[in-house]
Amino acid sequence: MLRMSSSLGLPAAKHRSPPNVPRRQGHPTRVARRVVTGATMIDTSIFAVSLFPSNKVLLPTATGTLHVFEERFLQMFDDLAKKAGGNILDANGVRFGHILSPSVAPPALLENAIGGMPRLAVMATVKRVKRSDDGSLLLQYEGSKRIKLINIWQSQPYMIAAATFMTDNVSPTEEVLVDSLEWDLYRQLQEVGRLSKQLRTSEDAPADLPDSIPRYAPPPPSSRPRTIADYLTDAGHPAGTSISMWQRHGSVYGNVKQGKDATQDPYAVLSECLGKDTRQELFSFAAACMLELGPAESLALLTSTDRAARLQWISAAVTPYLQEQRAKASLVKALGHSDGNSGGPAAL
Repeated sequence: MLRMSSSLGLPAAKHRSPPNVPRRQGHPTRVARRVVTGATMIDTSIFAVSLFPSNKVLLPTATGTLHVFEERFLQMFDDLAKKAGGNILDANGVRFGHILSPSVAPPALLENAIGGMPRLAVMATVKRVKRSDDGSLLLQYEGSKRIKLINIWQSQPYMIAAATFMTDNVSPTEEVLVDSLEWDLYRQLQEVGRLSKQLRTSEDAPADLPDSIPRYAPPPPSSRPRTIADYLTDAGHPAGTSISMWQRHGSVYGNVKQGKDATQDPYAVLSECLGKDTRQELFSFAAACMLELGPAESLALLTSTDRAARLQWISAAVTPYLQEQRAKASLVKALGHSDGNSGGPAAL
């Protein structure tokens, strides 16, 4: 019921499509670059992005390969590389909009189309470029954040759009629930990885979780907040030790007692405040990329802005497979003990 797109091979999901939670529209364009709405920080910047229509749905964090042979798209990637200060063969890091072609898009996705194209796309980053003997390009890319198109114009042979980033809507009352659901799912995936290694039957069989899982996984809970002294000490700065001693023994101004909530490193606090929402959203998609999804399921996940529903659906899809893996591991262990006691080799 699952598969690892870049590692573990797991069977296809038998669940229904993800729940069609209310498809809240992407945030409106505003003058401010960032607006805090409840627990969600929304980037309202408007930017230009070149579009590449594809016959496949791309989820954030998913990877893929493009075979570019049409002259207009060869020019598009060449233009993007030049704007980045390089040539097409050194285009790592170049970004483009990966959008589902209207020829394969379902009618529901085209209800509020703009310029004949779906309004929803995914920003993709080029990771590797190879030119074939016939002049075509093979581009390896990775999806990042979702984008909502505001306008499309055809000033070039290819399409360019004005867009803003689209994000989930997480209310303050949902934040604790989402944190809990994220941790529950991460524990499930960690167990999937552990059991897959345990049940690995050949050296060729992949046994690791996709890199995107640990990259966007929730940080481990800390028993106490890390202080500035902790970060300085870890970095090898002598001031860390001095601050720690000052905190333990007091200063010339008298004893200094550390409150219940130690002063955290301001950069770490800022990073968590600004980055958690994006990290959490990308983790949910990284987990979804482990599922073998059909186009309808992928689109339902892509268009939904209900992070809690997305995490719940993915967790429900993982559960039966995890139970199956646990049963297999128990059987292997039992047979191993049995054969070990009899002195014979283990066999399945």
